[in-house]
Amino acid sequence: MRALAVVPVVFYHAGFAWFSGGFVGVDVFFVISGYLITSIIAREIESRTFSLAHFYERRARRLFPALFTVVGASVVAAWMLLMPWELEDFGESVATTALFTSNFLFFTEAGYFDGPAELKPLLHTWSLAIEEQYYLLYPGFLILLQRLAPNHFLHGTLTLFVGSLLISIWSTAAAPDAAFYLLPSRTWELMLGSILALLPAIGLAGWLRTAGGLLGIVMILAAVFGFDHSTPFPGLSALLPCVGTALIIFCGGAQTNEQGGANAAGSTVVLSTRVLSWKPLVWIGLISYSLYLWHWPVLVFAKHYFLRPLHSEEALLLVGLSFLLAYLSWRWIEKPFRGSKGLLSRSGIARSSVATMALLVTFGLVMDQSEGLPGRLPAEVLRVAEVADDKPARRGRCEGIKPADFSYQRLCRVNELEVQPTFIVWGDSHAMAVMPEIGRVALGLGRNGLDASSNGCVPLLGVTRPLWDAQGECLQFADKVVGLVEAHPEIRQVILIARWARHSEGTVFGAEGDENFFIGTATEVARTPQESVALYRRAFRQTVQRLQALGREVVVLGAVPEVGQPVPDVQAKALWRKRPADLSLTAAVVAERQANVRAVFAELQAEYALRYYPVHPYFCTDSDCDLLSEDGLPLYFDDNHLSSTGARRLRPVFEQALAGEVLKQAAKR
Repeated sequence: MRALAVVPVVFYHAGFAWFSGGFVGVDVFFVISGYLITSIIAREIESRTFSLAHFYERRARRLFPALFTVVGASVVAAWMLLMPWELEDFGESVATTALFTSNFLFFTEAGYFDGPAELKPLLHTWSLAIEEQYYLLYPGFLILLQRLAPNHFLHGTLTLFVGSLLISIWSTAAAPDAAFYLLPSRTWELMLGSILALLPAIGLAGWLRTAGGLLGIVMILAAVFGFDHSTPFPGLSALLPCVGTALIIFCGGAQTNEQGGANAAGSTVVLSTRVLSWKPLVWIGLISYSLYLWHWPVLVFAKHYFLRPLHSEEALLLVGLSFLLAYLSWRWIEKPFRGSKGLLSRSGIARSSVATMALLVTFGLVMDQSEGLPGRLPAEVLRVAEVADDKPARRGRCEGIKPADFSYQRLCRVNELEVQPTFIVWGDSHAMAVMPEIGRVALGLGRNGLDASSNGCVPLLGVTRPLWDAQGECLQFADKVVGLVEAHPEIRQVILIARWARHSEGTVFGAEGDENFFIGTATEVARTPQESVALYRRAFRQTVQRLQALGREVVVLGAVPEVGQPVPDVQAKALWRKRPADLSLTAAVVAERQANVRAVFAELQAEYALRYYPVHPYFCTDSDCDLLSEDGLPLYFDDNHLSSTGARRLRPVFEQALAGEVLKQAAKR
């Protein structure tokens, strides 16, 4: 069963499309773990032989040697491969992994401008943190029940199971990052296994056990091959693989023997048990823990080394390397420490565990507090690398405005000039990236404006992208912006800036299969890029009509060319390794990506008095596009947002847009 859990996870992380739902392998692990560990705990509590010290010694022997080895190896690889900002984040993950709190870290790092998850070497340790937090609390819960209600282990666990499942269902819709990473919405998965361990022995007919076991396998495989990144998870969706796992355990014979052990197969060996007893699967199950630990850092560091996504052949070779490392780790690191007769005494295990945890936390804090040890890099490399931090400054009270607290006072001014705002910049993170330059241009013209930018939200009425905006806050934010414009006639100009191609087509440039299409109303749901563009065209027309009906001038900045690779990262690492950077972008590729949005802008310009400024000519010639400035600095701080150097290229556009309104008002006077 562990093989059934780990293989989908490995091939999903390696990027093989067939395993689009392979992430559910973690949930299979949770149920298995809940069953096995609770079987031991409950039996020892009932026989009054349970000891927390002995329990945590077993956990330490089982988990720590291989985990600390992998983290240590990752520290060495990170030192050699990661940029300062990456090493800084990595340091935090090392410290929290050692303390089994990395799930909290990765939850807080799920923000808009945080690095991509697939490049975080210890991201997979979130699941280990969940397990250990569960086993920090659950034994105490059972001990308490033993004292207060000794015959109610099962009832107490069922109550918590139902509560956690309800939290998971609610939070998957309301707070999906919290639902994915935090214990309250994952507890029920471990408790499902715990419930199996606490059930009294139940006799089932052989044919029924066979049918149930095979159904369980089918349910897990249905999730592995049927789910994908768009599946709301965990919530109700997680019931499919988790209940499937529970069926396999239950019908495999574990509940026909009062001992409740995982190998108590009863009088009939069911077909599912025979399938899962196939020797190659058993062997993979033996090394599954080490395989889970090794495969993710191997894949992630390879991506950092190659400076690009992996080809399928490379990914397959790296999977093979992961299996080899897993076997060596199981044979020479895991096994020697297993059991009461393993290496080191109980006190020795305790002392060495605490010392190693302290050492890793220290390493992590040094990497974090030193801002990634930039002294490792030559000055030329560091100069390029630092552009990755050239992001819009966090601005306290006026950042992350929600529709519920949206107001004129909450919106930031674009500069410090003490004059009444006469324009508003409405956009997403692309607007945020250029806002400082807009502020400087406006300052020179004696003008001020309001910043109504919101990460991920398209500045249009009536449409949104559901995977980013599950609660419809972007829709509400758009209504609030237009309402504010209507209530303040002194705001004469509305400037729209966004990642138009991403919004309209619902696809990420350079990332196949990562769709997030527009929806309009409950019945207007786009399922293809073409349908999404149609909704975009209609929404843009309606937005311009509404703003012009209010007597406002509408200015639209075209789409910035998207690169598909983090420019500072790729360029700096190429310089560091003294090899050419695989960075290029042709004008033809940009034109193809922006064809739909440019067509919409052309239509609107013909129909309305719309001021549209294409920005791609400031970066692209007839053949190629610039990704670096004349002095070698990246024009982007990632793969699609302009750095301050890149934003300065658009100064002529901002001057035309803002000076035009000044001249118009002067003519009226």
